[in-house]
Amino acid sequence: MAQQFIAGIDIGGTKIAVAIAAAEGKIIARDSFATEGVRSPLDLMNQALETIERLAEAQHGRLAAIGIGCAGPLDLERGVVLAPPNMPRNWRQFPLRSFVESKFSLPVIVDNDANAAALAEHLFGAGRGYRDLVYLTISTGIGGGIIANNDLVHRLGEAGHVTVNPGGARCGCGARGCLEAECSGTAIARRAQEHLLSGKPSKLQDLVDDIRQVSAKTVEDAAREGDEMACAVWQETVSLMATGIGSIITLLAPQAIILGGGVAARAGEFLLQPLRAELNQRVRIINMEGVQVLQAAFGADSGLYGAVALAARALH
Repeated sequence: MAQQFIAGIDIGGTKIAVAIAAAEGKIIARDSFATEGVRSPLDLMNQALETIERLAEAQHGRLAAIGIGCAGPLDLERGVVLAPPNMPRNWRQFPLRSFVESKFSLPVIVDNDANAAALAEHLFGAGRGYRDLVYLTISTGIGGGIIANNDLVHRLGEAGHVTVNPGGARCGCGARGCLEAECSGTAIARRAQEHLLSGKPSKLQDLVDDIRQVSAKTVEDAAREGDEMACAVWQETVSLMATGIGSIITLLAPQAIILGGGVAARAGEFLLQPLRAELNQRVRIINMEGVQVLQAAFGADSGLYGAVALAARALH
């Protein structure tokens, strides 16, 4: 008899990651591919579904449920992608759940990728044991998920779009100075590129062949080496991030803030240590001794583990 697998699909701004897992959530096999803006969501989702079918067949198993995490906002009741600011416009109003259901006669759950990641961290990762937590993914964009009283909270709001710098950079959502527009990996790279184009000297010029190749990772690398301009960009990012996260803490008073996504996964304590210091200075009404600021256990893979956690929910 073929083994029964669940599958997770994590749809991000730069890549789609897929995995098959045992029913209890242990990932058995995985793959990923770039989210190329010129391709339609139909093409990309067909590739994702073909990939999980291939992975399941290679393990001599069959699929039993599919969980999908996607950048929000989403219409969760209908399983429709609405208008994610950090994804191509052709994803808008895409009927994600019904498309997958038309290909597989299986239970399918679609949720915001940050919600899915929050669920995974709460069930299996850094959030175990915390009743109330906020998960934030710091990557191409910034999203958030909330666990309150041990349950996932569903709202249409987006943590990445709280204002941290009025009059700041224009965000994909249309507003200015959003947390995502100022502190995402894309924003870190953009600010460094702007400094280089203005003629400011930096070791970054030795790390890339073209200014357009500067990324959050190269800024972090240069800042670790003490480069003055990179350090300034990094510290500005930490300060703006503390503004947004401090507001979230003041409003929700969670027991833990968990940071995942590619930027947080790579930087680790190089980001968390100065962020904790800033938050301790900024947040006064909430006792910060009762708020843990933690790195996600699954790092940049929190979204993928979250999609698997959704599939486990769909199965049961």
